[in-house]
Amino acid sequence: MLGVINVRDKRSNNLSKVYGVRRSLASSSSAWERIEDAVGLVANAQVGTTAVRNDFDSIYPWSDIITCNYNNSTKKVTAYYGDANFSFTGGTNIQVMTIIPEFYYRRYISDGYEYIFISKDNLSGFIKSKEFMIGRYTMSGTSSGVYSRSGQAPFTNHTIAEFRQYAKNLGPGWSQLDWHYFLIQLLYLVEYADYNIQSKIGPGHTNANNTAPKNSGGCNALGMKSGCMVKNDTNSVVYRGIEDLYGNVWQFFDGLNINNYQAYINYNPSTYASDVFDGDYHKLGYVNSSTSSSYITSLGYDPKNPLVGLPTDVNGSSNTYMCDYYWTQSGERIALVGGAWNNAFHAGLWCWIFYEASSAYGVGVGARLLKTS
Repeated sequence: MLGVINVRDKRSNNLSKVYGVRRSLASSSSAWERIEDAVGLVANAQVGTTAVRNDFDSIYPWSDIITCNYNNSTKKVTAYYGDANFSFTGGTNIQVMTIIPEFYYRRYISDGYEYIFISKDNLSGFIKSKEFMIGRYTMSGTSSGVYSRSGQAPFTNHTIAEFRQYAKNLGPGWSQLDWHYFLIQLLYLVEYADYNIQSKIGPGHTNANNTAPKNSGGCNALGMKSGCMVKNDTNSVVYRGIEDLYGNVWQFFDGLNINNYQAYINYNPSTYASDVFDGDYHKLGYVNSSTSSSYITSLGYDPKNPLVGLPTDVNGSSNTYMCDYYWTQSGERIALVGGAWNNAFHAGLWCWIFYEASSAYGVGVGARLLKTS
C-alpha cells in the first residue's frame, strides 16, 4: 500500500487528480477495485444511440480523446469529430484517426495487488504517454496505399513485414499497431474496472459464419461513445473512437518478438524487424506461458518495462481472470492480438496469438495504423 500513500500525499500538495484501480493477484474475478479519485465513478457503454451514464466522458484524458481527419500531405488535422466538415469516409490523402492525448500513468505490483493509475499531471513515479494517433478503423487499401476510413474492407493476406512497410510508406511517424496498445488497455481498465471487455462494451464481430470480415464503419453512429449498435456477436464494437479493437480481424502487433516463450519489446518503430532479439529489442524480465490454447489467468510484470503485461499462466475461463484466450508455441514467433470474426469467446483486448512465424498471413489477419510524430 506504500505506493498508494505516496500518490495520495503527492496529490494533496498540488490538487492533482489520480484515477486508479487495483486487483488482488490471487483473485479469479475479472473485476478491479476503484481507488483514489475513481472511487464511486460509473462507466457504462452504449447500445445504439441511447445515452447512458459514463462519468469518464468529462474526465481527462478520456474526455479529450477525439477522432479527426488528418491530411497526410499537409501534415495537419483538417477536422475533428463534430465539425461540419468532418467525414468518417475521409478522402484523398485523408486518414480518419483517433487522437489519444498526453497523459501520465503508473502500473506496479505491491503486497499482492496490481495497481494502475492515470493522471493528467506528472506525479512521482508516473510515466509520460505522449500524444499519438491510432486508426479509428483497421487498415484498408492496397499495397499502393493504405488508410483508415469508413466503408472499407480490412486489408488482409499480407505479412507483418509487408504491413510494416505499407505504414512506413505514408511517411515519417507512421507505423502499425505496437506497444501503444498497452496504453489503450490501461485507459480501458481504469475506466471500466474489469478485464471482461466483451461484457462491458459488447461481444464484437466474433461469431459470424462468414468467409470475410465486415467493412469498417459499423459504429459510426456512436461517435466518440464506447459500445456497439446491437449487443450481439455479429456486430462491431468501438472503444473511445477505436473500432474493432477486438473481433473482425486479428491485428499484427509490431515491435514484439518472442523466442521460445521469451518476449522482447522494442519501443522504436524505426528499428522494428521480425525475428530480432537484440539491439533495441529488450528482453522482458519474465517468460510467457508455454501452455497453448487456454484462457489467461495471469500477466507478467517487469519493473523495467512496467507497461508490458503478457500471459504468464493459463487455465481460466471466458468470465474469470483476464477472460481472454492465448495460443503459443516454441521457436521464433510474432504477435497478433484481438481475435477475428470467427473466434467467439476467444476474442478480446487481452487475446493473444504467439503461435505464428513472421511469414504468416491470412484473410483473417490485418493491421492498424499509428501516427506518433
